[in-house]
Amino acid sequence: MISIAIACWLAAATRVQDVPSVPREMALEEPTARNVQDPAQDGFPPKEPPAIPSKRPSFIDLDWLELSPGAGVAVFSPKYRANPGLGLSVMAHAPLPWLSPDNDPTGDYFGIFAAASSASIDRNLSPSVDHRRGISSFYTLGLDYSVLRDSTWILIARAGALYAYYDGIADLNSGFGFTLGLSAGIQLSGKTGLTYSPEFLFGQSGSLIVINTLGLLIQF
Repeated sequence: MISIAIACWLAAATRVQDVPSVPREMALEEPTARNVQDPAQDGFPPKEPPAIPSKRPSFIDLDWLELSPGAGVAVFSPKYRANPGLGLSVMAHAPLPWLSPDNDPTGDYFGIFAAASSASIDRNLSPSVDHRRGISSFYTLGLDYSVLRDSTWILIARAGALYAYYDGIADLNSGFGFTLGLSAGIQLSGKTGLTYSPEFLFGQSGSLIVINTLGLLIQF
C-alpha cells in the first residue's frame, strides 16, 4: 500500500510541472495610479492671460497743462488810425491725445488753447472826439499744432475764433473775428521755455491787430 501511495504522489507532481506557465503578456496587471494634478493648482488646465482692454485716449490731457504769460507791442492796421501800444497776453494750452496719430498716441501734436489779450489804443482823431483812447480786450479759443517740440526747440501754430471788446473807444465796434498765431522759442528746462508769439487778430471790415509778445511757457 505504501508503494502504491508513493507512486500516485509522484505521478501528480509530474503533471503539475508539465502545466505551461502563463505568458507575461497575458498576466493580469494591477492598475497603476496616474499622477493627476489637483485642479486647484496653478496651470490646470493652462490658462491664457486675461485680455487687457485697450485704453481709449482721453479727449484732453490736463496733466500737461501749460500757461504762457507775455508782454510786448500791439501794432494796428491803418483803419485804426492808432500808433503802436502796449500789448499783454496770457494763454493756456493742453494736448488733445484723441487727435494724436496712432503711431505716437502720447505725442503732443494737436492741442486746445484759450487766451486773453489786451492792447492800449490811442486813436489819431480830432481832439473833440470823446474816448479816443482806451484798453481793448480780446478773448480767443481754438486749436494749435506742435510743429516742432523737443528738449531744445518749440514751434507751435494756432488758429481760432475771437471776440473783441473795445470798451466804448470811439468808432470801434465790439464783435467776433478770428485769429492766427505762432509761438517759437527754446526750452529753458524741463518745465519752462522762452517764446516769441505774434498773434494776428482779424476783426470786422478788414481790421487787423498784431500783438507781438515775449513770454514764458510754464508747464504745471
